[in-house]
Amino acid sequence: MSRRKNKTTVELQAAADHVEQEIAKLLAQKKDLRKQINETSRKERNAHIYFRGGELTHHLGDKAELLTDEDIKLFLDYVFSFGGVQKIVNEMLEIRRGDAEGTVEELLCNTASGDKRVPIRSTDVQTS
Repeated sequence: MSRRKNKTTVELQAAADHVEQEIAKLLAQKKDLRKQINETSRKERNAHIYFRGGELTHHLGDKAELLTDEDIKLFLDYVFSFGGVQKIVNEMLEIRRGDAEGTVEELLCNTASGDKRVPIRSTDVQTS
């Protein structure tokens, strides 16, 4: 059986230096990946915002620019203040999470055509 040769201090220090270099290289790669993750997340978030803003603008028509950001905020606050709208949004979320069956399209189709129509708040009904 042969004896294993002990490494010298110089050899051990060289190995330690090599490991330190590898660690520094991996940390730099990790930093680059974090930067890429943040950039990709920002791009995805912006794409969602632009798409949703475009949808809102589409429904507002040619005169969308006449409305201020505050007007849009007030409008959305008003729309989402209805209990029926909140219920539909919650049901949509349940479907997307997998907690309820069906599709969002089916939910909205059934809501628009059936008894589940979004109710008008009693304070909004004009009495004759």
